[in-house]
Amino acid sequence: MSLSRKRRKALKRLKGTAEDLWVDQQAVLDRANAILREAGKQASYLADEEVKPRVKSAVDTGAVALSKRAADVKVAGETVKHRFTTEVLPALAGTIGSAAAVLQASNNPEFVKQAGAQVSKASKALQPAPKVSAGSKVGLVFVISLGVVTAVGLGYALWQTLRADDELWIADEDPEPETSPES
Repeated sequence: MSLSRKRRKALKRLKGTAEDLWVDQQAVLDRANAILREAGKQASYLADEEVKPRVKSAVDTGAVALSKRAADVKVAGETVKHRFTTEVLPALAGTIGSAAAVLQASNNPEFVKQAGAQVSKASKALQPAPKVSAGSKVGLVFVISLGVVTAVGLGYALWQTLRADDELWIADEDPEPETSPES
């Protein structure tokens, strides 16, 4: 491809301008890096002079208060763990066991027959019942039983978890009054 003399001169000027721009950008980036290095040094000095002493003071104060409360926190944690394992978990296991028993009983043909009869009597006593197939009666009994057992189990577990026990609460100690030197 042959370019005219005019185009070659224009491209040469453009190339020179692009090289000048590249050199200028490198200078700006070098200056920006120098400024960032100086800002980093100043931030380090500020952290050493201002931030570190404040953090150290706060940590020291918090460590003293934490060491005073460590035993109380440990006792409270052990109490909660004991209550959870001795009261909540057994209640939950009982609920799951009851639901499993209802599920197992629903597979027994005699249970299905008796449950269907009981449902029929109850529905006839309340209102005339529409015709229901035996399969939907079993499902109805199963769903109602499972719902009742689950609701009772969850209610008991929540009651045990949320009830107010005096042993679980640790009273806050009043802070010691600071004494000021007399003038």
